[in-house]
Amino acid sequence: MSESESTQERPSIGEPISQPAMTPQAQTEQLNAAASKDDKVLKMATFSLQKYLKEPDFAAEFLERGGLESLCEIIKKASGNTLAYALNSFDSLLEHETGWSSLTEDVVIDTARIIVNETLVTIVRPATAILIKIVMASGPHRHSFPASTATADRASTVDDNQQEDSTTDPKDHDAASPSSQITAASKTASATSTFGYATIQRAIERVPQLLPTLVQRLQSQDYTLCLNSLALLTAMIKMVSDEYRSLLPDTLDKYDLKKYIMRLMNSNPSDELRTQLLEFQTTMGQNYSIRRKTPVSLQNPEDVKLLNEVWEAAKVANIQVPGARKWKKIGFTSENPARQFSRTGQFGLQRMHTVAMTNPDLFSKLIMEQVHRPESKRCLFAKTCNECTDLLFSQWNINTGYIAAEFEPILLYLDRVQSTTLRLFFRLFQDMGATTADFSKVSALVRSQLRAVIKTDGIKDINEFERVMDSTPYEYIRNRRLKELEWADDLLGRDAIKHLRSRLNKQSYDFIKKQRIQCLIRGAWFPNPSYLARSGSVSMPNSNISMQDLIGTSSSSNNIKRWRYYKLSPSKKALQFGDFAEAQELVIDDYELLPHKIDLALVGDIRTIRKANNATISSMFPVPPSSTSLQMHHLEPPSANANPLTPPLSATPTDGLLLPPSSGQTVLSFGLYTANNKMLAEFRCRSSEQHSEWKDGFSMLLDKGITSKETAAYLHSLTEIGVKVKLLQIAGDRVEVPHGNLEVPPLPSGQSRFYFDV
Repeated sequence: MSESESTQERPSIGEPISQPAMTPQAQTEQLNAAASKDDKVLKMATFSLQKYLKEPDFAAEFLERGGLESLCEIIKKASGNTLAYALNSFDSLLEHETGWSSLTEDVVIDTARIIVNETLVTIVRPATAILIKIVMASGPHRHSFPASTATADRASTVDDNQQEDSTTDPKDHDAASPSSQITAASKTASATSTFGYATIQRAIERVPQLLPTLVQRLQSQDYTLCLNSLALLTAMIKMVSDEYRSLLPDTLDKYDLKKYIMRLMNSNPSDELRTQLLEFQTTMGQNYSIRRKTPVSLQNPEDVKLLNEVWEAAKVANIQVPGARKWKKIGFTSENPARQFSRTGQFGLQRMHTVAMTNPDLFSKLIMEQVHRPESKRCLFAKTCNECTDLLFSQWNINTGYIAAEFEPILLYLDRVQSTTLRLFFRLFQDMGATTADFSKVSALVRSQLRAVIKTDGIKDINEFERVMDSTPYEYIRNRRLKELEWADDLLGRDAIKHLRSRLNKQSYDFIKKQRIQCLIRGAWFPNPSYLARSGSVSMPNSNISMQDLIGTSSSSNNIKRWRYYKLSPSKKALQFGDFAEAQELVIDDYELLPHKIDLALVGDIRTIRKANNATISSMFPVPPSSTSLQMHHLEPPSANANPLTPPLSATPTDGLLLPPSSGQTVLSFGLYTANNKMLAEFRCRSSEQHSEWKDGFSMLLDKGITSKETAAYLHSLTEIGVKVKLLQIAGDRVEVPHGNLEVPPLPSGQSRFYFDV
C-alpha cells in the first residue's frame, strides 16, 4: 500500500461512524468491544478516537475509565491503519497533563519495536513523536512507571524476553552492535523509573536496532518522518544522563550520524528542517560544554581508566627521564594529571584518549621522539593536546549557553578537527625551531591558521579542512600572522587588556549615566496621558470617538491640556511635572511652573508599554511651529576629569518636538510603577533616542542598570574606542603586553623585607 493510500483510507459513507456527541464512557466501551470483534469495527473506533482525544475534558474522562489500557492493548496487537490511528490517539493523549502515570515501560518498548519493525510512514511518524514526548517529559509529566513484567525481575526473565521478541527482526538481538555497548554500560535497573532519558535507555537495551534505524531514516523521502527522527535523536542527546553523556554521541558516530547530518545541511533544507538542524548543532555544542565543565578526578574510575590507557599506549614506562616519574613523561606539567584538565575537563581527557587510541603506534612514536629531545626543545603532548581543545572551544565560543546561528558542519567532527589541529601544532613547533618558552607563540600561530581556515567560505567539508590545515606551509602562516597587526591578534584576550577594558567600561558607564540623568534634569515634553484617556485614543478600542473628531477637537480647544512637561528635581529625588495646552517653549527652566511631584523612592519597576503607533500620536499631537524664541539648550560638555576617550553624546535635542515621526514606527512607551504595580507616570516617546535617554536615565538613576539596546550599544562602542586608542598608544611605544599572570621572581637572600605587587 502506498503512503497516499494509507493516509487517505477512511470509513466509507455507507458505513456507521461514531457520533460527534459520543461520551468518553461510550467511546471506551466501543473500543473495548471493538478489540474483541473484527478489524473493521476496531478501525472505525480508533479512527474516531483520534479527534475526540484532542479535547482535554474528553481525554481526562477517557483515562479515568481505563481507556488508556485498552488503547495500549490495541497498539500491541493491531497493524496497518488501525495501528496508525491508535498511535495518533496515544500521541494526542500525551499532549495533556494527565494520564502519564498509568503507562508502563512495556508501552515504551513496544513503541520502539514499532519504529524498528514497521515500514509504513503513517505508523512510524506517530510512534516517533510519542518517544520524543516521553524523552522530553519534565515537570508535571515526571510520573513513575509502575513495575512491569519487563522490569520487575530483569535477571529471571531473560528467556521470556527472548521468546517475546521472537517475532521481531533477529537484528534486534545483535549483541555485537554498537548499541550493545550502551547496554553493557548499564547497571541493573530498578523496578520503577521516570520519564526522560532513563526510559529510552532501557528501550535501547531491549531494542538495539532503535538507534541505527533512526539514523537511517534521516535519508527518508518522507519529510515528516525525517524531521521526527532527527528531533528524537536531538532530544536523546539533550536529555541524556551523565552516565551516558559521552557514550551516546560516540555510539551514534558509529552509525555515521554526522555524515547524514552533513547531507541534510547541504541539501538546501526548508526553514523547519533548518531550525531542527540548528537545534541538533546547538545540542551537540552544549553537550561538549557540559563535559568540558565536568572536572577530571582521580577518584573517578572512568577517568582513571582513560588516563591509564593513554599511559599504556605511550609505552615509555621503561624509559628514564630526568625529573619525571610517570605523567610528566608524556607531556603533563606535573605528576598530578588531573590539574592539566582544569580548562577542558572530562571532554579534554576524552579527546586526548581518542587521539592516543586512534593510532597507538603513531602516538607512541610521537611521545618517544619528544622524550629523547632536550627538555627545552620538547613540545609537551598533554599540554599541547589540552591547548588545542581550548583553542577549538574558543573558536566556536562553545559554552552552556551556546546557540547555533548558522551551520558549522566542521564542528560536528570535533575529534578529527582536534587531531588535525594537534598535528599542525607539532609541525609549527618544529618548523620554527621553538622552545618550551615559545609555547604561547606557537599557540597564536595555530589560532590564526584555525580561524582563517574555518572562516573560508569554500571549506565546509572535513576532508577539505584537513587538507588545507596539513598543507599550508609555516612561512605562509607566519607571514599572515605578521599582517594581522602582528601581536594584536591575541592581545585583546590577555589579562592586562581585560583589566583595561573593565576600567574603561566603568568610566564609559559613569559618563553615560551622567548624560542620561542630565536629560532628565533638563526635562522634555510628552503627550498628556490623562488627555489621551479622556479623549479615547486608539489605546481604548471601545471608544465611540472617531479619529477625525479627535483631531478636530484637539486643534480647536486651546484650554485642553494636551501636553505634559517632566523634569527631574535638582535633588534627583523627585520628578516634577506640569500639564499645558500648548508646548510654547522647548525647555522649561522654572520649577514653579511644574507644581506636581512624584517621589522616586516609590518607584519599584520601569516597564515598557505597548500602545498606539507614532502616526496616531503625531495626528493627535501635531509638532508645534518653530519659533525664533525657541533656543537649543545643549548639554554641557563633560568635565576635565571625564574620560577623554568617550566623546559627549550629541547635543541635538531628542525630545521629539522638532523631529517628525515616521508613519510606520511603533510608539516607544514606558511607565514608572510602584512595587504594587500602580503606575506613577507614563512616557510616550517620539523617537528611540528619547526612549533610551529617559528610560535608561531613570533606570541608571535608580541603580537598575541599562535596559535599552541603544544605550548598551553606545556603552560598548565607547569602551571599544577607548581600548583601541590605548592600544595604539602601546603600539607606538612597542610595549609588550604580557600573557596571563606575571611570574614572581625569587626573593633576594638576606633579611630584607621584599614583596611583589602584581
